[in-house]
Amino acid sequence: MANKNEEKNQKMTLLDYYENLPKSSYPKKDFIQRIMSECDVSFTTARNWTKGHTRPIVDWQIEKLSEITGIPKEQLWQ
Repeated sequence: MANKNEEKNQKMTLLDYYENLPKSSYPKKDFIQRIMSECDVSFTTARNWTKGHTRPIVDWQIEKLSEITGIPKEQLWQ
């Protein structure tokens, strides 16, 4: 008689295995993608903002960044 693990292995396809893998978490990438989506900007722009290379010039984008992060807008780049 086969054990339960062998029975599971026999019934599982490669697709099943792939679909059952845990979802990866990339918090920095997810954060950049959220900025892109909510501020309607490109990946490069969102990344430049987070790295402090550039800043948004549109007030609603600054307010959105403050809302996303919980950081007061006056402190976002200090």
